[in-house]
Formats: sequence, C-alpha cells, structure tokens
Amino acid sequence: MADAILNIRPRDDALRDAASLERRGVRSLVMPLLGIAHLDFTPPAPAAISGLIFTSRHAVSAFVATQDMGDWAGKPVFVVGHATAARARHAGFKAVFTGSGGGAGLVPVVAGQMVPGSGTLLWPAGADKSFDMAEALQPLGLAVSVIDVYVARPVIDPDPETIQQLASEAVLGVIVMSARSALLLNDFLDAHDLGHLRSHICVIAASQSIAVAAGDGWRQIYTAKQPRRSRLLAIATLLYHRRSSIPVATEQ
Repeated sequence: MADAILNIRPRDDALRDAASLERRGVRSLVMPLLGIAHLDFTPPAPAAISGLIFTSRHAVSAFVATQDMGDWAGKPVFVVGHATAARARHAGFKAVFTGSGGGAGLVPVVAGQMVPGSGTLLWPAGADKSFDMAEALQPLGLAVSVIDVYVARPVIDPDPETIQQLASEAVLGVIVMSARSALLLNDFLDAHDLGHLRSHICVIAASQSIAVAAGDGWRQIYTAKQPRRSRLLAIATLLYHRRSSIPVATEQ
C-alpha cells in the first residue's frame, strides 16, 4: 500500500521535513540523493560589501564556518525564506530581510532596501544555481559579487532499506525541491529498474520548472504556487490524508 511521503533532499533538510510531517500524522521516508560539501573560498574584504544575499541555509552555514562574524554581523542580509532567515540570525546577523520564496521572490526585497550604486552585494551560493541573482539585480542598478561556498553532490549509495520500501510500492508521493533533484530521481529509478513506479507516485514540485524536469508518467504532479518548504509540506499532508481518492496514472 502506498502510504509514505519520500523526501530526497540533503539529509539534514530531509530529516527536518520528515519530523514536521510526522507531527502532522504523515509517515515519511528519507532517501537523500544529494549531499552537501563546503568549498574553500576567499571572500572580499567586509568593508567592500554593502550587504549579503543567501538563497540557501546551506550557504549561510558554509559562509559563517570560516568567517569572523564581527566583521559581517552588521551587514544587511537578504534571504529566500524563513529557514534561511533563522539560520542567519542564529549565525549572528542582526538585520535579516526575508523574501517570499525562491530567488525571484527575493529580488523586490533587495531592491526595496538597497539604493542603486550603494556598493556591491555579496552572494555566497551553491555551485549549482537555479536562479541567477546577479543577473536579476543588474538591471536595477545593484552590483552582485558571487562566490561558491558549497556544492551538492549526488549520493552514491542511498539507503537500501528505503530502496526496498520504494520497490514495494510504499511511496505515495515524493517532495522535489530542485530540477537537479528531479533529474537525479529519474536517473535513480531507471538505474534500479524501478521506472514502472512512476505511475504509482505523485510528485510534489516546488515550481513549474521542477515539474517540467520531473517529466511524464507520474501518478500526479502537484506544483506549489510558491517555492516554499511550508507549501510543499502542506501539499504532502493533504495528499497523504486524501490518498484513497487520488487517481492512478494510466500508461500512454
């Protein structure tokens, strides 16, 4: 019986989501397909930077792990969501401004606080980017310097017990937070001869581009109106508690 929501995010994120879902009465399985590794980097001098942009809480962790926060704590910090905001405040940043979800939702927040020509914003980011903040802010007269501070690498050996549960058709839906994760999920299913399970699994996608990357053949694809963790968990909860009424995909 399909009675679990699968989370393929990096382990810390997936476990946090699973705990939230369990509190809502939703059975969860965790099988990270990406792992986070910090990179070596050399940031510019704090005096040359007017503010920071974080589009992931992993970027906050990677950045502060090697910095003297006394030099950075007073800078305005712009973050994509509440989890990243909490991580930034915990790290010691004093002025944190939160967007409405995703890079696009952060652009108007930055533009509303920063004056064109007021200096360079620093964007510590992941090596793989789904949204280009520098490109989005350049027409607004805001200069952005980008440094890669972490990388998400494919997990070589996912948990065999979770793979077994997946093979037994125990998974009702899977939360997918990036296009790269969607592609890795498809590769994983095909590599383990589990491609036929798509017609039994619903994809809960954080955006339309992620839904497109997931491709066809899934039982259903649900797309969040905003790329926020809370939206995806709400969809997963609703899906779980209404699972008996979800139509099964038919082969084309």
